[in-house]
Amino acid sequence: MAVDTQTLPAMVDERAPVRRVKGGVTYAVLGLFLLAIAVAVLGGDRTTTIAFDRTLTDLHWAVPTRPVVLALGAITAAAGAWMLLGLPQRWTKFASAAAVTAFVVGLLFWSYSEPGTVFRAESILAGALFLSMPYIFGALSGVVCERSGVINIGIEGQFLMGAFTGVLVANITGNVYAGMAGAMLAGLLSTMLLALLATKYQVNQVVVGVILNLLALGFTSFMYDQLKKTEGFNNAFSIPTISWGPLADIPILGPVLFQQKLFVYVGLVMVFVVWFLLYRTRWGLRTRAVGEHPAAADSMGVNVNRLRYWNVTLAGLISGFGGAWFTIANSLAFNKDMTAGLGFVALAVMIVGRWNPLGVLAGALIFGFTTQIARDLDASGSALIPGDFLKMLPYAVTLVVVAGLIGKARAPKADGVPYNPGDK
Repeated sequence: MAVDTQTLPAMVDERAPVRRVKGGVTYAVLGLFLLAIAVAVLGGDRTTTIAFDRTLTDLHWAVPTRPVVLALGAITAAAGAWMLLGLPQRWTKFASAAAVTAFVVGLLFWSYSEPGTVFRAESILAGALFLSMPYIFGALSGVVCERSGVINIGIEGQFLMGAFTGVLVANITGNVYAGMAGAMLAGLLSTMLLALLATKYQVNQVVVGVILNLLALGFTSFMYDQLKKTEGFNNAFSIPTISWGPLADIPILGPVLFQQKLFVYVGLVMVFVVWFLLYRTRWGLRTRAVGEHPAAADSMGVNVNRLRYWNVTLAGLISGFGGAWFTIANSLAFNKDMTAGLGFVALAVMIVGRWNPLGVLAGALIFGFTTQIARDLDASGSALIPGDFLKMLPYAVTLVVVAGLIGKARAPKADGVPYNPGDK
């Protein structure tokens, strides 16, 4: 009688301590940096002023800066030491989140301890949410495409086409909402070309995305020059801020969530709609299947290339609407290259979010928050932390994620790989 001697795979005990050397060293160094600032730079009389500038305008808190920075530096360093000594797998994300949060808050307390600077909590948080919208729209479009197995490098071009077409259609029709619909249509046509070249002709998707970006840049720049010669085709349009009555007067939550423009609410709803469709519907299961293992999906009767084509095409609706944010949401006329590379930043947000809509929301809020802080500190004239350094932080976070300091960021296995029926 034959005896099966095959060794079963070892079970991973999530309670067993695991050392995280790279992450531990990083957080320990950052914690020591904060401690050094608190001891060597911050005087004992330094305070950080926090104000609720929209609802409770008379309320100001002056918090001693040095003790807070010392405590936050200790938390960051302790999280790093814990990771170096070894911690259970399930506690890794908690330790990383605690370290990153403590370090960022410590930097903020230091930055706003300069005399004359005030952390205007409600304006800053509301502005951060508004500024996160282009990252959300662009990254969600990228998630739908790359979960389907198609790399969408052309988000920058889709932003440009949406921004230009939105203003143009709004001027022609006199209706700002028609302009938004036009922006979505422009994004759809842009991604339709990408989908066609990627699925039917199987052209290199990265090269196609770069070419489409250059095409959009050249087309919108040319049309901008032409429209300057004619009045009435590039005037700024705007949409009103939506105020939810008494809800807008709630401290913090009111200005942040209940006193925003339509783009903010559409962006937040789209995050949860895309998440639900990807993880709770048959379409989502098939989409993730063609992005991970198209041959298996094909064997179950899924038309891989047709699904990829329509997914990529419809994803352009999201990025095209995001393009309208640059013009209509900000009450601006179109200008050359006004998207300023944020389409590429949206790809970084997608990576930080690990191709998950909820992760995209978290990553976009990080980028939006640092951008708002940089603007606020520049406006206040604070010289402690240069604005350019703060603008650099989101990209440093991206490098940290990609390098695996707080976990590997793995793209779908078939991302960017063309598929022919019958391939294995």
